[in-house]
Amino acid sequence: MSGGALLDGSDLFSPSAQPAPNVPATAAEGTLEAMERAYIVRVLEGAGWQIEGERGAARILGLNPSTLRGRLRKLGIRKTS
Repeated sequence: MSGGALLDGSDLFSPSAQPAPNVPATAAEGTLEAMERAYIVRVLEGAGWQIEGERGAARILGLNPSTLRGRLRKLGIRKTS
């Protein structure tokens, strides 16, 4: 698709670049949030809902424990039993 021998990406971020068709921003955001929530829950379950420590979910996710707690609040994730 390049017009020359070298691939030039300078026009990728130009105002004429078209967004993905038929994908509302809110739908894409909800999907990403749902994926993030499911992934965090899966990691928490694998870690026995332990947030901190050597085998804690924060370490597995590469997050600071307080950052993970903030995401849990934001996403409404709570241990169910």
